[in-house]
Amino acid sequence: MKIKKYLYSLAATAMVLLGMSACSPDSYDLGDKDVTPADLVEGTAFTITHDSNNPNIVYLKSLMADKYQVTWVHPQGRSNEREVELNMPFPGTYEVEFGVETRGGVVYSEPVTFKIDNFYAGFVDNELYTLLTGGVGQSKTWIPDTGAYGLAAGDIAYGDPSTPAGFNNFTPNWEPEGSFQDNTGNFTKSSMTFDLKDGAHIKTTTVAPDGTSVEASGSYLIDTNNARLNLTDCQLLHSPNWNKMEDDAGWKTNIRIITLTENQLRLCVLRNPKTSGEGEWWLCFNFVSKEYADNYEAPEVEAFPTLAENWMDFVTPKNDKMITYKLTGFDWYNKDGSAKGVTSVAPNNNLEDMTITLNSGNNTYTLTDFDSKTHEGRYTLSTDGIYTFTPALPELKLSANGRAVFKANSDGTMRIMGFSEAENCDAQTGALSSIVWGSKEFDDQGKFYQYMGYKFEVVRAGAKKTFKATLHFFDTDWNAQESEPVFVTDGTDGDYTLTLTTPSASPYGMYIDVVKILKTHPNCDVVIKDIKVDGTSVTFDDALIDRGVGDDGPNAARRYILNPWGATAGGASKYAFTSTIAVTIGVKMDNGTPFITEDAKAHKTIRRRR
Repeated sequence: MKIKKYLYSLAATAMVLLGMSACSPDSYDLGDKDVTPADLVEGTAFTITHDSNNPNIVYLKSLMADKYQVTWVHPQGRSNEREVELNMPFPGTYEVEFGVETRGGVVYSEPVTFKIDNFYAGFVDNELYTLLTGGVGQSKTWIPDTGAYGLAAGDIAYGDPSTPAGFNNFTPNWEPEGSFQDNTGNFTKSSMTFDLKDGAHIKTTTVAPDGTSVEASGSYLIDTNNARLNLTDCQLLHSPNWNKMEDDAGWKTNIRIITLTENQLRLCVLRNPKTSGEGEWWLCFNFVSKEYADNYEAPEVEAFPTLAENWMDFVTPKNDKMITYKLTGFDWYNKDGSAKGVTSVAPNNNLEDMTITLNSGNNTYTLTDFDSKTHEGRYTLSTDGIYTFTPALPELKLSANGRAVFKANSDGTMRIMGFSEAENCDAQTGALSSIVWGSKEFDDQGKFYQYMGYKFEVVRAGAKKTFKATLHFFDTDWNAQESEPVFVTDGTDGDYTLTLTTPSASPYGMYIDVVKILKTHPNCDVVIKDIKVDGTSVTFDDALIDRGVGDDGPNAARRYILNPWGATAGGASKYAFTSTIAVTIGVKMDNGTPFITEDAKAHKTIRRRR
C-alpha cells in the first residue's frame, strides 16, 4: 500500500509540473537575475494574440512582473504600456520586439512575427487615411510647403519639447519663412505620395541641394487612435541637409500627425541629440497637397494708399463739422494710390455741379447731382480711410463715352486716395483744400486691378464761384492730353497759366476752354497773353486765334490756339515740345462786347474733331 500511495503522489506531482510547463505565468519574475534576450521569449515574457472575432486586431501583453518597465517596438510605432492593441488593416507579416528596462539599458527580445491574412476596410475607413490618400483605391501627393500657399510660413516649424505635440495640438515657438531646409530651393521640387491601392504604400522623391534626386518606396500604417504615422522601408521626406536630425528609426516610426486636412499635412518628429549634436526639440515638417498647390491662386493683396499720419485731423477737423465738396475731375489710380494720368477720356462740362456735404457732427451726407436732385443718408469713416455710405451713393455718368462713372463699391464704400491741405491754414486745426476718393474697378475675371478716383475741392463758406479752365492738345494720331485745371475766380479779372507736360513731336490741335463762364458773363474776354514752348515764348497773333464755344454749347469760352481747320493751321510745327507748353491767358469779366461775335456764331461748332 505504501508503494501504491507513493506512485499516486508521484503522478500527481508530475501532473502539476506538466500543467505549469503548459501554461504561461501571469507574472513572470526573474528575481535578481539580469534580464537577457533569452529570457524574453513569447509565451513566457509576453504574448501576441489575435482577437477571436476580428483577427486583424492583435493584442500585445507583457507577462513580466509589475516591477519591470516594458517597451514595445511594433508595426504602429513604440509603446510603453503593458498591454497594447494593434489595429492592422492590411495583410502581411509583421514584427514585434519586446523590451525590458535594466540597469544597463533596454534589453529586447529577438524579433517575433505575426501574420495578418486579410484586408479589413474598417480600419482605413478613417478620416486620417482618407485625408492622407484620398481614400481606398486612391493616391495623393504632398510637397514641401514653401510658405506661398497661405497655410504655413514655410517648410519647417520648431516647438519646445516641454509642450504637447499631438493632433491639432502643437504650439510652435519659431516658424521660419520659405524653404528653411534647403536655401537652394531644390528641395521644394521633392514629393511624397501615399496610396491605398491593394495596401498602404508610400513613395518619396527627394531632390538634393545639388539638384540630384533619389526615389524610395515602402509601406505605412497610421495609428488612428494616437494619430501617429509609421513607415517601413522608407523615411519621412526631408532634405538631405537634415539627415543628422534623426536616426533611421526616428525618420520612420512614431511620427506625430499634427495637422491633416484636405490641403495641409504637418508631421512632427523629436530631434535626436545623439545624431544631431543638439538638444531635443520638436521639428514639424509642413507639406501641402500638390493638387492644391498647382491650383492655388494667392488672394489679392490690396496695396492700400498711404495717408499722412494726421490725415483724420484734416478730413474731420474738430472746428468744422460740415464740409462741402465739389467734383472737379477724375482719373484712374494704381492699387498703391498713384495716379495713372489718363487724359484720353473727356469729362462732361458740368462736373462741378455735383457736390456732397458731409456732416461729421451727426454722420450724415447730402449729395446734389447734375440735375440738382439731392440724395441723403448716413456715413461712417474708418481709421483706414474708408467711407461707408448708407444708402450707397448714386451712380452718375462723368464722361460722354460712359467710361467714367461716379459710383461707390458694391458695399457702399469709397477709399480716401489722398488729400491736400489749404495753404496758410492754422497748423493746429488744419484745413482741407482737396481730396480724392476712389472706388475699385475689376477686370473681366472679376479681379480688382485699379481704382477710379474722383477729385473734389472743398467749397468754403463765403467762397466765390469759379470757372474751370483747361488746355487741350492732340497730335496727328489723335493722341490727346489735357492740362490740370486752373480755376478762374468769378467777378475778378486776372491772369492764369495752364501747362501741358506730356511731350509731342507732331502737334495738330490745341485749344483752351473756360467752362460755364459765358452763362453768367457773355461779355467776358479770354486773351492769349503768352505761349511758352519748352520755356521759350513763341510768336503768335491773338487776333488770328479762333473764338468759339466749347462742347457744352453756349456756356464755354473757347480759344482755338492751333486750329487744324482754321487760320492757325500752318503754325503747328512751332508747338512741338519736349518738356512743357505753358499758355498764359488774361480773363476779363466784362469787355463791353460779347465774347462770341456774329461771325463766331456762324462757326460755333469749332471744336476738336475725332
